[in-house]
Amino acid sequence: MIFAQALSQENRFEVKANVEVGNNTEFWKAAGSDHLFYHSLKPAGQYLLKRMGTSNSHHYLRSHHSFNQDLKHGVIRGQNVYSEDPEGHPIYDFSNLNKVFRAYVENGIKPIVEYDYLPEALSRDKKGVSVGNDEGMTMINTGPNDWKKWSDLMKATTQNFVDEFGIDEVRTWYFEVWNEPDGWPEEEWEVFYKMYDLFVDAVTSVDSKLRVGGPACYHEYFLKPFLNHIVNGTNYVTGKKGSRIDFISYHIYGLSGKWLNNEPHIQPQVQRFSQSVLWLKRLLKNYPTLKGTEFHINEWGLSSNYYRTVAQYPELEYRNSISSPLFLFKLVDALYQIEDHYNFPTSMLLYWGFSWEADEDEFFTGKRELLTAGNTPKPIQTGFEMLAQLQPKRLKVVKNKKSSRLGMIATRSQEKMVFLVYNYEESDGEKVSGNDIINIQLSGLKNKLNYKVESIPLDENNNNTYQTWRSMGSPINSKSIDLEPLKKAATLNKVKPFDLQTNEDGELNFDVNLKRRSAQILVIQPKN
Repeated sequence: MIFAQALSQENRFEVKANVEVGNNTEFWKAAGSDHLFYHSLKPAGQYLLKRMGTSNSHHYLRSHHSFNQDLKHGVIRGQNVYSEDPEGHPIYDFSNLNKVFRAYVENGIKPIVEYDYLPEALSRDKKGVSVGNDEGMTMINTGPNDWKKWSDLMKATTQNFVDEFGIDEVRTWYFEVWNEPDGWPEEEWEVFYKMYDLFVDAVTSVDSKLRVGGPACYHEYFLKPFLNHIVNGTNYVTGKKGSRIDFISYHIYGLSGKWLNNEPHIQPQVQRFSQSVLWLKRLLKNYPTLKGTEFHINEWGLSSNYYRTVAQYPELEYRNSISSPLFLFKLVDALYQIEDHYNFPTSMLLYWGFSWEADEDEFFTGKRELLTAGNTPKPIQTGFEMLAQLQPKRLKVVKNKKSSRLGMIATRSQEKMVFLVYNYEESDGEKVSGNDIINIQLSGLKNKLNYKVESIPLDENNNNTYQTWRSMGSPINSKSIDLEPLKKAATLNKVKPFDLQTNEDGELNFDVNLKRRSAQILVIQPKN
């Protein structure tokens, strides 16, 4: 509930409507999945792609296994684009790869193309695998058995994209060579550097304006020597110093590794992301030539281990509940604060999850997905759709008291202002109670002008598909149930609007009664 024209409260946000602090770059509009090539062409994936396009919730999608065929959890994840005839001559088949990316582009979404993993015919060691990362993920991490054939494959794939989609479109994509090369044995890191240099040469030989980068790692101990090669190393193709990199990609999760069911229980924290980003900023000071290079967090989530479920790990409920979108809101706010105060913008924040639960017709299993059974958006997807309401310019917000649970992102366009205000502390748990009165003071508006204020709440009772599903008795799947309540909960329903008028100084003042563990979108626009 919102109380208009109230007195100033202790929790106060002052919004200067005539002071812009930067652009709303929408850097969070990105997602991905290990299974994306498989799921995106299935009915649930097609539904989600269309929803992403119509709701404007996502601009980029990323997936592994562009070059290899890989079976995991009963799903063939790869594309199998490369084979050889009996004489060893390459055979290329880009048909399925093009079909997937066409589905993206038709919905206004750009691919982040990974040139991984090695096709079987080009693998140096067809049986060997890495020792595995700290989640037990194993992959064949080694260089190709024929460097020229591998380079030619990347060139042919890139040229295929240009021929299929047009150069102007492909210039808006991003290209990477591998995923999480941290898993490579340390003695093979130089081989990976060679792979990166050949990858950059192959892609940019097709068009010099295509965007290349990496290394999509998640350990600091790998990133630093990689950047040393990029800046100071000898390029394996040119023989000269340094390699081109248009974006630096890195992975951060709130929790990662062998952490579940271990004591002490650790709660995912936004602060972990902030610390990692500020660490990277400090690292890049050692490489002045990389100043201004785009920074991508192109995998993130409250926790990794995407295939684990609440059946085995009940604490993963936060991947079902509104804890996920609230974490997202707080994270986006924190990254904008780092951009504004430390001059270090995040160019991409990519959530790792898609439509697996929906394809299996399983409700809220606790996987990291955006969509669950019955093509029902999980609350995390609702969060993306709420963020999509924000406007192009960010406004100056002054917070009168330090509070880690309360935050606001204020934006505007020529037509309206849209604010996102949240009340969330990571340690709250799923059953926190209470509320906080938040006073919002706006200045820099025209005097004596009437405004309409609308609210889109996200809380236990509003726009919450998980709680709606629980109130329906927690059905296992979508068969023989009425999906209408879930569809309604996924629609971004507004509460009753109210009117305000600016005073003689062009100011507005009102209070928001914000439940703990909740958020609201406030849409403020002049009345006709």
